[in-house]
Amino acid sequence: MNMIKIYYISIILFCFAFNSFSQDTTRISLPDSIDYSNLSIEELMKLKSSYKSSEIDKLINSSLEVASRKPLSLKKSPSVISVITADEIEKSGSRDLMDVLQLIPGIEFNMDVQGSVGISIRGIWAQEGKVLVLYDGQEMNDIAYATAQFGARYPINQIKKIEVIRGPGSASYGGYAEYAVINIITKNGEDLKGISVSSTLGQTVNTFARQNLNLAIGNKKNDFSYSLSGSISRNQRSNLEYTDVHGSSYSMVGNSDINAWNANLGIHYKSLSFRFIQDNLYTTQRDQFESILSKAYRQDFKTSLAELKYDKQITKKLSILAKVNYKYGTPWFTPTHYDSIDDSYIYQIKTERYRGNISAVWDAHRAINITAGIEAYYDKATKSDEQFFTKDSTQIVNYLNYAPYLQVLLKTRFANLTIGGRYDVNSAFRSDFNPRLGITKKIAFLNLKFLYASSFRAPSIENIQSRIGESILPEHSQTFEFEAGYQMNKNSFLTVNVFNITTLNSIYYLIYTDPISGKDMEGYSNNKELFGSRGLEAEYKYKSSLGSLTASYAYYTSLDNQLDDQNAVSFDRRANLGIANHKFSLIGTYTINEHFFATTSFYVLGKRYGYTSVDSLESGTISTFNPQVQMNVYLGCKDLIKGFTFGLGIRNITDQRIIFIQPYNSFHAPLPGMGREFNFKIVYTFKK
Repeated sequence: MNMIKIYYISIILFCFAFNSFSQDTTRISLPDSIDYSNLSIEELMKLKSSYKSSEIDKLINSSLEVASRKPLSLKKSPSVISVITADEIEKSGSRDLMDVLQLIPGIEFNMDVQGSVGISIRGIWAQEGKVLVLYDGQEMNDIAYATAQFGARYPINQIKKIEVIRGPGSASYGGYAEYAVINIITKNGEDLKGISVSSTLGQTVNTFARQNLNLAIGNKKNDFSYSLSGSISRNQRSNLEYTDVHGSSYSMVGNSDINAWNANLGIHYKSLSFRFIQDNLYTTQRDQFESILSKAYRQDFKTSLAELKYDKQITKKLSILAKVNYKYGTPWFTPTHYDSIDDSYIYQIKTERYRGNISAVWDAHRAINITAGIEAYYDKATKSDEQFFTKDSTQIVNYLNYAPYLQVLLKTRFANLTIGGRYDVNSAFRSDFNPRLGITKKIAFLNLKFLYASSFRAPSIENIQSRIGESILPEHSQTFEFEAGYQMNKNSFLTVNVFNITTLNSIYYLIYTDPISGKDMEGYSNNKELFGSRGLEAEYKYKSSLGSLTASYAYYTSLDNQLDDQNAVSFDRRANLGIANHKFSLIGTYTINEHFFATTSFYVLGKRYGYTSVDSLESGTISTFNPQVQMNVYLGCKDLIKGFTFGLGIRNITDQRIIFIQPYNSFHAPLPGMGREFNFKIVYTFKK
């Protein structure tokens, strides 16, 4: 604990030191109060000669579409949003998407089953269908369970920007965006204008950690642009030892592989665009569910996605968007049977989703913008090798969903208002209406947001087919948020938000004993009790020629909310299993000169609880885990040799035992992460 206190003191001193550097910067005048996304070209040209935007200005005034089809600035978007740029990713020394997202308040990672790691948001386990992951606009959650896998996935050197809605997105995106949306945008032809090749190598004391190779090529000429990228990687989840709740153990070296390859093609001509993505993830695992397996088995997550989109500005005030999407996947796929000693387990499923969407954006008045549209999708799933869906006792199931939606943006003297909603109708479960209301207000250097949204989690195919009882209902949430953002000076910006989330009919996984047969059974059911979380998140950003600093803090509590017993800690009703009530992260980059920079980052997770063993009655035993601190350093060199970027880093300097704790009651012991890792990165960019 003394070490943690030293870290906190260092953080505070570091923040004050960076902020003091910026005090000699003159207070921002009139241009800071202007939202550049609403200015005409002529107005921008007039400002150009008298004012030069800082990096903070560019960030908070940049146009975003993740929270609204109508592009709005970070200040005016009707959601709580974090934005991470390509420059920040490059200088962070991050190895994969998990490293990047760990620096965002409210996000934490936990283990699920079979060696997989998923996401928690604002103190709630969100792996199955509660957080939507978009990759160049394509939905990456699988269709069988609605999960999104993390770890050594998505080549981060090809990412242009990441936009994260830390709050509900169902009114815009439907039933996978109950608590958050992660929107990953890669570099297009105009960004690349040539070729980029990169490689990342990682090594621990006893094994390799990662071996990644990425290639991207693209260009733009007149109305035509294209981009083609590909990556291939070999990685391991951990170099440590895993011990299950019964005391059996094995080394994760060679038993926790995460291998992947990704191809991404984008073509754009005038108003027409096409996107194709092939994302293949191959893992090996021995941890299974409660007890370990005799050896490691392969598990596949393959996804093919295609989109054809037509986005046309019909008149100065009206634009039309029409698109069709196709998604094919084989999630949680075991290519071969387990040995008889391991219960001959096999899971093989093929899933498809056909989606169509048409919408219009109309500037009805200078103070009124209307977005309206309808979306429909058709899901189909097939099981093979004599496997059957549980409830329908068939090998093929299919469902249909359609959803009209409407959003109105109003600019008034008092504030900007966002009013909208989406109505989903599904052939397999009850329909659901999700309204949203946003009020944003700017007062000099202060901007305020008052937000309310209803959101839902749509039951996935396996939730429907493995339900306990006759029916399963959509999970439904209500979220209230208030955010205050203050631009302290030209180089720094502070945001603080408070939130309250309540969820009804939570869909949860349950292991139980059948009263008739006496056999252990499993499946999904709705929790009829209300549960949720409330808390606070704060984020401070500083950017100047000296460097940059981002510090964030998140706090949540389940106080006064009825907890789901599958996630609850009986002796601490403020906490959920596996998830810290407190999280702090910091990353600071110092610009040494025009070629060299140095970055230090670390994050702290507060006290956590998780199952580690079972007693003589086979009841689980919950243990308390002390706060976890991870420190990292990274030294980078850019354009010392034209076109080349080099980087050397050490992750987890103190060799802390990083663990991912299961956030629900399934008797799975914590899964270890990687120990101290030495990294080398090289990037070559050739511009035409």
